[in-house]
Amino acid sequence: MRKKSKSIFRVLLCPHLFVLLGEIILMMSLVLFSGIYDQLNQNMHDIFQGQIENRHSYLLNEMAGNWSDLQYMTEDINGCVQTYLDGGGISVSQLCEDSQLYTPLLNDILSVLIEGMYRKQLSGIFLILADSSDITSRDKKLPGLYLRDRDPRTMPSVVMEDILVQRGPHGVVQSGKLSTDIDWVPMFSIEDSLERDYFKPYHTARADGARLEMKKYGYWTSVPYILSGDNSTAISYSIPLILNDGTVYGILGVELLREYISELLPSDELHSATSAESTYMLTVSRNGTDLEPVVVSGSALDWRAVLTEHEEVRILSDNGRDYYAHAVPLNLYDRNAPFETERWYLLGCVPGTNIYGFSEQLMTRLTYSVLATLIFGVLGILLVSYRMSNSIKKLSGAVVEMRRRQKIYQLPDTYILEIDRLVDSVTEASQEVLDISTRLLSIMDMASVELAGFEIRDDSENLFVSQNFFPMFGIKDVDISQLTVKEFIQLRNLLTERLEHAQEADGSVLYTVHTEDNGVRYIRAEQTRLNNRWIGLIEDVTLSVMERKRAESERDYDAMTGLLNRQGFSRKADRLFLKRDELKCGALLMLDLDKLKTVNDTFGHSAGDSYIITAGNCFRQNTRERNLCARVAGDEFMIFYYGYEDKSHIMREIKQLFQQIHSSSFYLPDGSNYGISASGGIAWYPDDSSEMHELTRYADFAMYGSKRLDRGLVTEFNMGEYQEMLLQNQRQKEFFQLLDEQMLQYHFQPIFSAKNGQPFAYEALMRVNMPNLQSPLMVLELARKTGRIQEIETLTMFCATEAFEKLVADAAVASDALLFINSISDTSMSAENEKIYRQRFSDMISRTVLELTETEALDITLLRQKCAAGDFCGMLALDDYGSGYNTELNLLELNPNFIKVDMAIIRNIHLDENKQQLVKNIISYAHARGMRIIAEGLECAEELETCLRLGVDLLQGYYLARPAQIPASISEEACALICSWQYENEEINSMNSGSTHRS
Repeated sequence: MRKKSKSIFRVLLCPHLFVLLGEIILMMSLVLFSGIYDQLNQNMHDIFQGQIENRHSYLLNEMAGNWSDLQYMTEDINGCVQTYLDGGGISVSQLCEDSQLYTPLLNDILSVLIEGMYRKQLSGIFLILADSSDITSRDKKLPGLYLRDRDPRTMPSVVMEDILVQRGPHGVVQSGKLSTDIDWVPMFSIEDSLERDYFKPYHTARADGARLEMKKYGYWTSVPYILSGDNSTAISYSIPLILNDGTVYGILGVELLREYISELLPSDELHSATSAESTYMLTVSRNGTDLEPVVVSGSALDWRAVLTEHEEVRILSDNGRDYYAHAVPLNLYDRNAPFETERWYLLGCVPGTNIYGFSEQLMTRLTYSVLATLIFGVLGILLVSYRMSNSIKKLSGAVVEMRRRQKIYQLPDTYILEIDRLVDSVTEASQEVLDISTRLLSIMDMASVELAGFEIRDDSENLFVSQNFFPMFGIKDVDISQLTVKEFIQLRNLLTERLEHAQEADGSVLYTVHTEDNGVRYIRAEQTRLNNRWIGLIEDVTLSVMERKRAESERDYDAMTGLLNRQGFSRKADRLFLKRDELKCGALLMLDLDKLKTVNDTFGHSAGDSYIITAGNCFRQNTRERNLCARVAGDEFMIFYYGYEDKSHIMREIKQLFQQIHSSSFYLPDGSNYGISASGGIAWYPDDSSEMHELTRYADFAMYGSKRLDRGLVTEFNMGEYQEMLLQNQRQKEFFQLLDEQMLQYHFQPIFSAKNGQPFAYEALMRVNMPNLQSPLMVLELARKTGRIQEIETLTMFCATEAFEKLVADAAVASDALLFINSISDTSMSAENEKIYRQRFSDMISRTVLELTETEALDITLLRQKCAAGDFCGMLALDDYGSGYNTELNLLELNPNFIKVDMAIIRNIHLDENKQQLVKNIISYAHARGMRIIAEGLECAEELETCLRLGVDLLQGYYLARPAQIPASISEEACALICSWQYENEEINSMNSGSTHRS
């Protein structure tokens, strides 16, 4: 039994709907059962905890590593106090009771306290002197100093102008030229009970017999206090002051204002959307459970926090809201320290809705996306099924109609490849049947009036011509009944001579016939030889030819905007440039629609199409008809203005165009108006170029310059900027060539001994010789920009060492001379290259000195690891000393073998006593620690003589020798000056030695 037939629409629709429904069900199942929701919540927890732990690391570094590190201050203070006690033969009690004794002492300690405040960026610092007597008496007055800086992170223009004295003797205030606060008193009082927390370390140390080191007794005040007469709340850290014999004679402490600590705990970083509800809290726990707030940053507290047995935080709130909190312990006290039972924590807290809101919002949006996908999927399936079935339905109707009329004609395309091929095959087969018909009459019976034909047999004079053959060519007075074969051939040749015709690709001839009503008909004629006869067929192909010409026209125009497309623009522009005298002054305007991708991504491609159409209409309506206006890409348009007398007329039209652009808009799917915007670039003809391809490139460059500056602008092409861009590209290309071909060269500048002028070491200096890349600084800049700085470091180490080894082998330098290599401070070679370097240059490693330049981002840890990993001997040189950042800190951390004094200090040092004193201080510090000083940048005899007099160890500069591939010897003038100086110095030493013996 034959199954019931179904329409093709139904056959296409049902399977697609089932597939779409299955995909939706599968996607929803994956979302609901894959744990995405829980994972999102967990990710938010991790992000929140990570923020708190990052802030904890910063705060712990400040509290435990910076603010509470008072060791160097106590050493200076103890030394000063011990000097006073020993020099005056007095006791601690006498020192604390007599203002004539403690005032000079406090005056000497003042500079130590001020330096500590600035270095550690403290809001306050204090020192209290106390003897062993009872200091709990209410009438007890104690000498000391209490200094405060209410804005410690801002350095004043004048030193100490921002420091106010809270407590301190009048004599110290006067001699130090300090300002007093409004609540200043000369001595500390014990009356205010809140101040007694200062003395916890003092009492504890005394009760313990000062068995531990001073830092063990350090104590952070867990209850904020206010100085009497003041209104600022603060916490402090204090330690007892203990002499070498165990005498506890006072306390030293630092103060942190509560608002200052609050600034270091920005609560808005916990959750940017609701920063007003986020809280940072510095807390302390005395019983291991309750967290008592010390400093609060953020929203006011309407809850309290407690610790569970696993040190997790539980929030107890009376307002019914759910909070999420995380606490990280601050290890401020060492184990077995007196105050280790007080545990400090950094606590962060936000409402629970902030943590889980993102995942809930994402799930809601995902649900809407699934619904939208389902709706648009169903609509798309309906549309596709309808279009496909409609095309086949039309084809079926056309076949039925062709059978009914018994006429062969071109069937409509379905745009389905296989079906269209089948239709073409059927049509061609039908046409072959028509061509091989042996009787012209049969052909004419089967054809419509738009067909005509003839047949000429070789063995007969009979001529078969259809009645409408000549009328189709516009000739009506030919009697075909009396027409001979010869006359027919003559008439046909005459038609070929008079009518416009062209050979087609298939061998047929297409004639153009002008009708009496000024119309045009197109006649296609073809003939073929079958055995002993010629068979010819002509047909009226006006419709198909007109359709083809229309298609060719549409080929050059954009279907969406009606403007020229890229091909059409190029064809018309090529024709215009064949007549350059008509172009006069012209301009190519390149336009790019702003934020089209945003519109597509946000509102869909239909809204994006509306954007493009509106923009295209605006460009067409505000551009003269003779000018070329084209859409050359998705959001790019070009307008070519030509035939103007000067630029001002063109600029006036471009400005009017942009005014219309800014006032044009279209409707979004939600009904709101959205204004169009475009960025443009102008290239002038013939000023910028007389060739269209160059104008296109220049206008495109100017357009993207507009987009970089600001959207909605139009910019004229600038040849200088374009050449600069080409230059930068060429430099980058040369940089990559330099790396690939290892084209770095190195010159060497000698470093001479100040004692005898002999070469002590050689510094390797990078040299680059490329057409556009000649500066080492430019090489480093490109290396950092392209992320290949490690390759430069590796090339420097290998190439410089290899070149120096060759100089040693050629006896061009001393075999025991050191090699100074400029190393990049924030990078190092890979482990594999380090291994190769150690194997290849094992003899040179012990004589290699890494020369490091002070930078703001100098990573001391990385530098130490770099030296250790490379198995170097540990020799370092600190370059450009005195010009970098954190000079003293870097010197302390690196502890280099050599210090190269910056040439800015050496320059004209003989004329500047301040520079001489600075170098003298550096030399004194370095020589006491076994370091050697290098004076670099010496350029005259006076500078050299001054450096010799100051006592530098090594010398470098153009005055002695310039860098070269083969280093030169020291100049004769410099050598003579060094020898003369050393001779005079030895004479002076000898005279001093003789005087000593005689005495």
